[in-house]
Amino acid sequence: MKSFSEADIEKYLKYTDENVIPLEEVLGNCFTCGSLLSEVELPEGPEKKVVCLKDRDYFVEGYEELQELGEI
Repeated sequence: MKSFSEADIEKYLKYTDENVIPLEEVLGNCFTCGSLLSEVELPEGPEKKVVCLKDRDYFVEGYEELQELGEI
């Protein structure tokens, strides 16, 4: 299972804010399904800031793809 650091998540947040959607529109919600993070089960690591537990695998795939493309 991939582990994320705070720095990894900060890079992802910066990428998202600059290239996808302004953070103020999505913070507090799962970046994948849109559910409020305060109302769903969360993963253990720093990724709990951006994704719910049920969408973690999808997040990992997307993050790794962005890394391969040199985006983050």
